[in-house]
Amino acid sequence: MRFLRIGAVAFITGLSGAMMPGPLLALVIGQTAAQGFAAVIGLLVGHALLELITVALIIAGLQMVLQRRAVRGVIGLVGGAALAWMGVDMIRQASVVALDFGSSQAAFGWWKLVIAGAAVCAANPYFIGWWATIGAGGLAHVAPETAAEYLTFYLGHELSDFAWYAVVGLVIITSQQLLQPSVYRILVLACGVIIVALAGWFIYIGYRFVFSK
Repeated sequence: MRFLRIGAVAFITGLSGAMMPGPLLALVIGQTAAQGFAAVIGLLVGHALLELITVALIIAGLQMVLQRRAVRGVIGLVGGAALAWMGVDMIRQASVVALDFGSSQAAFGWWKLVIAGAAVCAANPYFIGWWATIGAGGLAHVAPETAAEYLTFYLGHELSDFAWYAVVGLVIITSQQLLQPSVYRILVLACGVIIVALAGWFIYIGYRFVFSK
C-alpha cells in the first residue's frame, strides 16, 4: 500500500508538468510526425536519464535532512504552494490551452533523439524550478525510506510522462481528431482540480510537521 501511495503521488504530480505545452511536447509532436512512435521512446529515454540524475542529486541533498520533521514540513509547504499555483494555472488556462499539431521537423537519429530529449529540458528553467519545488515537495511528502521506495517515486513520475506523451504520439500517428481541443481542455481542467486537491494535502501535512509537537 505504501508503494502504491508513493507511485500515485509521483504520477499525479508528474502530470502537472507533462501535460502543459513546452519544448519537449513540441519535439514529440514534430518527431513523431516525421518518423513515427519510436521518436516518443527516444525522446523520453533522454528525458528520463536527465530526471534520474536530477532525482539522484535531490536525494543526495535531502536524504539526511528529510529525517527532520521541520525540514520535511517546510519543503512540503513550499512544494504544496508551488503545486497549488500550477494546478490553479492549469484550471485558469483550461479554456484557452491548445496543442499545436502543425509542427514539422526533420527526422532525428536515435542518439540525437535521446540527447535532444535531455537537452531541451536541461535548458528549460521551468524544469529545474519544477523539481526544486514540486518534485522536492513530493519527495518530502512521501518520505521514501528505502532504495525501492525512491525507485517507485522515480518510476511513478516517469510513467506520467510516458502515459501522456504516448497518448500524444498515438493521436498524431492515428488521427488528430481523437484529441479535439475540447477534450484536451477537459483533461487539463480535471488534472488541475486533482493537483490543487493534492497540493492542499501537501500543505496540510507540511503545516502539521512544522507546527505540531
